[in-house]
Amino acid sequence: MMEQELKQINFAFIGFGNVGRAFARLLINRRRWLIKKYGVEWKITGIATNNHGTCIDARGLPVQKILRSWKAHSNLNNFHNGPSRNSHSDFIRQCGADVLFEMSILDLNGDPASTYIREALRAGLNVITTNKGPVATNFRQLSRLARQRDVQFLYEGTVMDGAPVFNLVRQNLPGTHIRSLRGILNSTTNYILTQMEQGTSFEAALDYVKKKGITEADPRLDLEGWDSAFKLSVLIQALMGGSVKPNDIERHSISEDIGRKVRAAVRRDRRLRLVARAYRQGGRVIGKVELQELEIFDPLAAIRGLSNILVLNTDTMRELAIIENNPSVEQTAFSLFSDLVSIL
Repeated sequence: MMEQELKQINFAFIGFGNVGRAFARLLINRRRWLIKKYGVEWKITGIATNNHGTCIDARGLPVQKILRSWKAHSNLNNFHNGPSRNSHSDFIRQCGADVLFEMSILDLNGDPASTYIREALRAGLNVITTNKGPVATNFRQLSRLARQRDVQFLYEGTVMDGAPVFNLVRQNLPGTHIRSLRGILNSTTNYILTQMEQGTSFEAALDYVKKKGITEADPRLDLEGWDSAFKLSVLIQALMGGSVKPNDIERHSISEDIGRKVRAAVRRDRRLRLVARAYRQGGRVIGKVELQELEIFDPLAAIRGLSNILVLNTDTMRELAIIENNPSVEQTAFSLFSDLVSIL
C-alpha cells in the first residue's frame, strides 16, 4: 500500500504575542495529527510584528528555536532569510503563505488590520483572525472580497476565544433563524463585578486582570464597553444579518464607583452584569451593551470570574447557551486551529 502523499501548506503570522506563540506551540503539538488526519504538513514562512521585527524564510522558520529563545526584547530580524521588507504590505507579498493568521491588537477604527486582511485576500491568501476590529468595522467588504477571490475569511476567535460560536451556527444549525441573543462577552468587566460582590476593591480586581494579561492593551476598551460592543457587532453581522457597527451600539461602562450598586444588588439577591444583547425591531437589529441587574436564577447571573456566556434565541432550537469557563490564551489559540482545520 502506497503512503499518502503529503500536502504542504505554508503559514504566515501577523502578530506573535501570547496568542501567536500559544498557537505556534499548538501547531507543533498537533503536527502528527494533521499528517495522519488530513495528510497535511506545514511550515511557517513568515512572522511580522510591530515591536519584535519581521522575518521570512521560504524554507520554513525554526519555530521551536524562536519559541525557546523568546524574551521581551527578542528580535525576529535575526531569523530573516530573504529580500528586504519595509512594511507589512511587503511582508504579505513576499511571505509565500497559503494562510495568513492575523493577530494584531484591537484598534477602534479597525486599521491597520483591515488593510492587512484586505491585501492578503486580494493576493489569494486564506485569512484567519482573532482581531475583532477589522471584522466588526469591515465585515461585509472583507467577506465579499474573500468570496470574489475564492478564499476563506474566518474569525472564530473574535468572540468567546475558542468556544465554537460561528462554526457551530455555520455547521450545526442549518437554516436556523436567530431571533435575538444576549451574553456576557468581556472577561475583564465580569471578573471585576464578581470580585466586588465578595468585597474586593475595583482597583485590586483591575490590577489582577492587568497583571494576568487579560485586559485589552488599553484597559479602557474593556471598562468602557468597547470590547463587548465590537464582539456584539461581529455577532449581529455574522449571525443575524444586521449591519450594526460598534459605534451604533449603546454602551454602558464600569468604574470604581460601581461598588455601591454591586453590593446593593447582592442585598436584593440579584447580580449586576455587563450584558451584551441584540434583538430585532421593525426589520432592524438593535445592539446594546448594558449594566443589568439580573435575577439570581438568570443563567447570566451565574457566570462568574473570567467566564463568558452567549445565549442564542432561535426558531429551531429555542434557547441555546454556550458557556466558556475561565478561558486562557490557549483557548484563543485553539480558535485559530479550529478555523484552520475547517479549510483543510
